[in-house]
Amino acid sequence: MKQVRNLAMLLLFAGVTVFAQTTPGNSNSDITGRVDRNIQPRTDTNKLQTTSTQAQQVGAGKQEAKPAAAQPPAVPAGKRQPQAKTKEEFDAYTALIQLTDAAAMEKAADDFVAKFPDSELKGAVYQRTMAAYQSAGNDDKTIDMGHKAIAFNPDDPAVLVSMAELIAGKTRETDLDKDDRLAEATKYANHALETVTDFPAPPTMPTEQVAKIKDEMRGSAYSALGMVAFTNKKYPESIQNFNKSIEVTKDNPDPTVYLRLTIAYDKAGQYNEGLDMAKKTLALPGVSQQISTLATNEKNRLEKLTANSIKPVTASPAPTSPQPQAVQPH
Repeated sequence: MKQVRNLAMLLLFAGVTVFAQTTPGNSNSDITGRVDRNIQPRTDTNKLQTTSTQAQQVGAGKQEAKPAAAQPPAVPAGKRQPQAKTKEEFDAYTALIQLTDAAAMEKAADDFVAKFPDSELKGAVYQRTMAAYQSAGNDDKTIDMGHKAIAFNPDDPAVLVSMAELIAGKTRETDLDKDDRLAEATKYANHALETVTDFPAPPTMPTEQVAKIKDEMRGSAYSALGMVAFTNKKYPESIQNFNKSIEVTKDNPDPTVYLRLTIAYDKAGQYNEGLDMAKKTLALPGVSQQISTLATNEKNRLEKLTANSIKPVTASPAPTSPQPQAVQPH
């Protein structure tokens, strides 16, 4: 049976709106990000691909930036999209996100942070670099960039859920640092659930789309917690979290989580529930060939297990009355 921990899902919301403050009487120039969800389950040999946010600059850099002293009071971090304080900072960020090579983007991110140590975008540049490495299939560098992004923006639920899922998905029962890695994944997932309410969506994003994104991040966090519990062989807890993930994303179900729940039921010995979930997995729209194959294998296995667990009751022969014993003469 395939192990559920081989199915790593990295859900990265890399949408960032950057505002460059302009002179009075002009609207803020902005880059608005379109947040895409592209989840592809994978095994260790099948690189995960994602679709990064496509950012478009709208009238940026047409005006000289206002002096810092004339800026309005900053909105508390985590309540809005990060902002560039100057045109130079804004242009540097714009140039960085147009890079396609992950290593070049990492160098540009390091240079950006060194040049603009007070920038609100330090977490964002490493989030973008994280997405680039993840798209290239380099999990170790993806995690490295995630650590840097979290160091500068510890309350970003998008990065937190991405890191929780990736770390939980890569951790094996035999890893010497298993406990530390799973504790880290748990910490990130739980903090994502705490901070997702304040997800700093672009101000122009429709309310219903923001709500959907928040549910997707909650679903990813619960899925990561389910994977942590599964690796620790705490199957009832794993089942509970996978069910929570499915519940909050019921309008946009993810076959990967359904399959994980199927296997968790199997490992817990709840074969009927697992069989039902395997069938539900196969009935979902857009199921990949990989998920379909794994779910079919599980379905076949669970059908045999449930059939063997229901043994027909055979009627016992009616008891016979004891025959009277002959009385021997004395």
